[in-house]
Amino acid sequence: MLPGDLYSQAHLFVAALRVFDHLHGQPPSLRGLSDLLRVSEEELSRISRKLEDQGIVGVILSGGDARFTIRDHAGIEALPRSAETPKMEEEVSQFKTRQESRLKDIEESLARKGDKRSVFEELEKALKDPSLIKKKNPLD
Repeated sequence: MLPGDLYSQAHLFVAALRVFDHLHGQPPSLRGLSDLLRVSEEELSRISRKLEDQGIVGVILSGGDARFTIRDHAGIEALPRSAETPKMEEEVSQFKTRQESRLKDIEESLARKGDKRSVFEELEKALKDPSLIKKKNPLD
């Protein structure tokens, strides 16, 4: 597994490019880098796209093969050095707050209507027999 921040990942990726080129005398493919770094090709592909967008790494396409070269290694210094906060955690926390606010709204509406048991009994009846639900007439 690679380090968390893009800065460290970029340094490792570029170093692996140099080592592979030195050992084999040709630019590496994702499979070669994967074997060298013992990291999945998918993760290396994700990093290579980011580095290619930044102009740090170049891609040589020949036939069905893609090989990587170093374009501008100095561009690594412009990358953020801290790990990015996972977006998934932020989304989960936002979801939890939305759910809590919904539950509060439901509890408030139930408190306004009066007896909770009667409301839940009505809901149960409506779930068992949907014909009991009174639909609002748009003409009323």
